Amino acid sequence: MATITFREATVADTAALARLRWEMERERKGGDLSLEDYTHAYIAATKAEMERGAHQAWIAEAGGEAVACVLLVWWMLPPNFENLARKRGFVSSVYTQPAYRRQGIARRLMGLLVERARADGVLRLVLWASDMGRPLYLDMGFTPSRGLELDF
Repeated sequence: MATITFREATVADTAALARLRWEMERERKGGDLSLEDYTHAYIAATKAEMERGAHQAWIAEAGGEAVACVLLVWWMLPPNFENLARKRGFVSSVYTQPAYRRQGIARRLMGLLVERARADGVLRLVLWASDMGRPLYLDMGFTPSRGLELDF
């Protein structure tokens, strides 16, 4: 098996990030949306946010091909009395291709994301865990939250 390398993604990687997210969606829910249509929508939704730094991503590569990724989406909240610079982050698109699972790749990518979030002043990370990913996140210190959601 090829050596795995890890790096922060750039705007030039949006198509690779889109492909991995498309693979994740197909694995989770199925569907027949083409990779081309999905990639177009993904780039439209994320490119400007990556350019301004509000979306940051990391990828793992094997033989020069992206095989895993994570995405951090962050935003500022109004100040409160305890903290005048409240920054939150949402972890998304944590995905590793099946052939590369159980090798610590997602853990390493999540470590890079957490490290950057701390350095950039993000005070809380939120994620919605799959059953497969939940043990990793709990092991990394994430805890169940009291959040509520409303879908429209």
